Amino acid sequence: MDCVSVVRDTEDIIEEIKNNVAMPNFLKIKTYKDYLINEKKYYYPDMLLDWVAREHLGLQRTEEELATMRKEYLDKVKQIEEEDKIGEEQCKKLEIENK
Repeated sequence: MDCVSVVRDTEDIIEEIKNNVAMPNFLKIKTYKDYLINEKKYYYPDMLLDWVAREHLGLQRTEEELATMRKEYLDKVKQIEEEDKIGEEQCKKLEIENK
């Protein structure tokens, strides 16, 4: 019987968060993630908990959000590549100076 009450508690929490219209989506996700960490003791990476919370609450990412995330990722990769090139050039200069 305890298993049934645990399932009901989880479902109640999810429904309570889903039905709270005054709470913005990002706060719903954060609240559910906090519940998973503090009550359920799920210690997983933040990205995984974010995905679980979004799935359980029915708040999947929009195409616009995904496009923004992809763009930010590509921008960051480009920045890292440029910094690597600068670092390699500086290393080559130091090697030439040390010879």
